[in-house]
Amino acid sequence: MADLRCSGSEWSIEECSWASPDDACMTHREDTIIYCAKSEAMASAPQGAVRLISQDGAPSIDGKGRPEILMGEAWVPICSSGLSSGSTSVICKSMGFSGAGAADTSSCGNFHGENYCGDVAPGLSELSCSGSESEVLACPHEAGEDVFCAPSESVVVACVGDGETQGRPAKEAAPQPLVGGLASLAPVHRISAAVAH
Repeated sequence: MADLRCSGSEWSIEECSWASPDDACMTHREDTIIYCAKSEAMASAPQGAVRLISQDGAPSIDGKGRPEILMGEAWVPICSSGLSSGSTSVICKSMGFSGAGAADTSSCGNFHGENYCGDVAPGLSELSCSGSESEVLACPHEAGEDVFCAPSESVVVACVGDGETQGRPAKEAAPQPLVGGLASLAPVHRISAAVAH
């Protein structure tokens, strides 16, 4: 599809107006990526939740980005001023990643030659985690009016492994069968429903 236009009241994307893609569009250089979220997503996120924002302002898909923490009613960046080496590990682990990449932390304006700065000034600074804390706000830090950092001083991190970068609570792990014992599975019930047209 090319030139997709929807009013928002459609039940499916096929009901929107669109054109057939041309040769330039078929190369996938101009593909669109959409991130969906529930409108009450912020209300369900706990205070101190961390999300990771890529340079285009969307949730990071590669584990690199500007971490933001939910404080009060807003997502605020973390200032690079006073950031301890254990802080990046706690930031990444709080999103479910296994840790942070070695020496992969800097201010947002010069992270591997790319700019990850947003336009919101950091609301948390002097973050001094040892690395063993379970959440970012458990670490010594300054917040609110004690923070004097510009948006260009926001920290950028590179996390290792897989994690949840949208600030949602981590999903619980699926139950595992008992090792060496018998595991019984509940029968699967299939429900079929007729769809009226």
